[in-house]
Amino acid sequence: MAALIGLQGPGLCQGPDGSELLPPVRLSAGGGPIDVTVGHAAPLVMDFDGDGLRDLLVGEFGTGTFPAERLPEDVGGFARDSFNLGKLRIYRNVGSAKAPRFEDFKYLRAGKEDASIPTN
Repeated sequence: MAALIGLQGPGLCQGPDGSELLPPVRLSAGGGPIDVTVGHAAPLVMDFDGDGLRDLLVGEFGTGTFPAERLPEDVGGFARDSFNLGKLRIYRNVGSAKAPRFEDFKYLRAGKEDASIPTN
């Protein structure tokens, strides 16, 4: 398991001149650490759904197998057996602006399929 580590926000800096980053924190969803499995992940925090709360977006890619028990039930299709496609996980903030809380993710969709791009 490869846990996702991020920087604290919303102000990422500390110190009188703002030159020092706050210590990293382990990112969690659904009460446990976020497992990116393949280790190729790029987190971004932004208001994805326009509700005024910052959501967690995680791009992922690589090769390998992702255990089905670690994926949402509705992940669909080939996502269960390969990471040869780049995908975007969306963890919606179900907490507040001051105390964000993330539950399970859904992949970005293009129509009725997971949006993806080839990585090889």
